[in-house]
Amino acid sequence: MAESGSIDHKLGVVIGKLDGIEGRLDRQDESRAVLHKRMDDLVLRQTHMEADVSSLKNKVEGMEKVTVEVTTLRTKAEGAGTLGRWLIRVGIGVVTLAGWLLGAYTWLTGRPPP
Repeated sequence: MAESGSIDHKLGVVIGKLDGIEGRLDRQDESRAVLHKRMDDLVLRQTHMEADVSSLKNKVEGMEKVTVEVTTLRTKAEGAGTLGRWLIRVGIGVVTLAGWLLGAYTWLTGRPPP
């Protein structure tokens, strides 16, 4: 009978250890499940970020086209402004010359121009 008690005891110890191992395996399964969930969340976040970056890239490319157009228009406007300034200077010179000629004619002839 001592032998059967010893066997029962050893069998109980083995069953207890197996239960402990099973508990650890269950906790490891839960831990892996949490890890996989976190990985899935990270992949989802990365996918959202990639979509946002792609959208932002498209917007920046659109803005770049507008920026090039604005730069071209600014260059043209600067050229037109320079031309306008020269035309104003020439116009002022012509009016000044006409005034001087009118004054000289009046001074030389003693009467205003016809």
